[in-house]
Amino acid sequence: MDSQEPMHRDLRRLAGGTLDLIVVGGGLHGACIAWDATLRGLRVALIERDDFGAATSANSLRIVHGGLRYLARGDLRRMRESIRERSALLRIAPTLVQPLPVLVPTTGHGTHGRLALAAALRLNDLCSPNRNHGLDAAHHVPDGRLVSLEECRRLFPAFPSEGASGGALWHDARLTHPERLALAFVRAAARRGALVANHCALQRVLTDGGTVQGVAAADRLGTGNVEIHGRAVVVAAGPWTASLSGADPARLPHAFALNLVVGRRLADVAAGVRAATRAADDPVIGGRRFLFLAPQERTTLLGTWYAPADGRSEAELVARGAAALLEEFRTACPALELDAGDIAGYQWGWLPLKAGRERGRPDALADRPRVLEHRVGGGVSNMLSVEGVKFTTARSVAENVTDRVMAALGRAPVPCGTAEARLDEGDLLEAPLDARVRRAVRDEMAVRLSDVLRRTSPGPHAEADDLVVVAGLAAAELGWTDQRKDAEIDAVKRGMRTPGSVPEPVA
Repeated sequence: MDSQEPMHRDLRRLAGGTLDLIVVGGGLHGACIAWDATLRGLRVALIERDDFGAATSANSLRIVHGGLRYLARGDLRRMRESIRERSALLRIAPTLVQPLPVLVPTTGHGTHGRLALAAALRLNDLCSPNRNHGLDAAHHVPDGRLVSLEECRRLFPAFPSEGASGGALWHDARLTHPERLALAFVRAAARRGALVANHCALQRVLTDGGTVQGVAAADRLGTGNVEIHGRAVVVAAGPWTASLSGADPARLPHAFALNLVVGRRLADVAAGVRAATRAADDPVIGGRRFLFLAPQERTTLLGTWYAPADGRSEAELVARGAAALLEEFRTACPALELDAGDIAGYQWGWLPLKAGRERGRPDALADRPRVLEHRVGGGVSNMLSVEGVKFTTARSVAENVTDRVMAALGRAPVPCGTAEARLDEGDLLEAPLDARVRRAVRDEMAVRLSDVLRRTSPGPHAEADDLVVVAGLAAAELGWTDQRKDAEIDAVKRGMRTPGSVPEPVA
């Protein structure tokens, strides 16, 4: 099909016939699974209760890590996997994933000294001889190198030079628009025949004789319920996966993760600095974690602060985490001279903990995705649930899940092609605003103002500048009354993660 083939939201199509696979959850992992399964010849449906890529997938530091941090643990397998997946994303989505220089200070003569980091950079390069396979020159990942203090200050004027002998510089990758990357996988699947629907919520899984038969779902826009029949079901709904797949969420705990959005660009590189926070105040990571500053087009992301929920509301966690993370950056990088007035917004989500399912502290972040075949635990056959832990490896997790689905359905193995099949998004964000809005509504299944903004704004919180203008354009396309347009604007303002829009915690 043509790369410009539109997506149409028609839930009646979901009810026709029996599909091979139903994917519940349209974040990055669910979108990748739908694309992989469709590319291998399965008949697929994908439903998402909100909008594609709208929740956890949209709220990250936007860094595709190549796995250098795994060297310190001696985990070369995971390092090579991360390198491979970073290259895959650069190759298949070059307009949405770009090389990103990363700078950290070199200090002392131990593991953070120049000699140790030079060796780490060299080993990283030796372990990735094929990292530029299939990449155009603009997306090549160069060798890492040591740099002088002078170059550190040029790349990052507020570089914390006290006690530093210089810096170590390497390249990872940056997600320019995570929401559009998730949408690109959905669009690719739809072009190959997958049936997709946003704002369509799972109600229950349909079974018969201990085997999955499909799902019952509800249209959250009010057109009614639908039964979708399928031979296999995968639930890939991020932190909601456990509750949707029938597990006890209390047995699969999560940590709250928060990033801050600074309303200006602070550097030309991503920079990592050590937090001074002790383990008592940083129970999830265990203290002395790396803080990262990630430049965007017009803003900078600062992250990440982690905490167990401990019964606190999201508003309480945001307030506490924002103050703590800001102070950590002020201490680690005083030349930034940050204060609360610099904060333009927040990003947050929930990440799984080890919880006894992996080696290490139960209250530490999980390192490996959770993939469960429910029949193994005495549950229904042909049902899987998956929760990923990293944006970087979502494609490879989807490959593993699709392999299992093919086996469960008794299908002959088909090689995975998602590491090479390009997602042709072109220069969609370069078009005039009115053209972007028209495309979002007519071709990309945008039905709410928040959907339109997610498809047309290239950076976090950029939608605030154009909110009224975009609302007017969307209203004209969707036939909204003035009352409906105002209601959509109010809904977006309530959902915007900016100071003043997040409720203050109750004392």
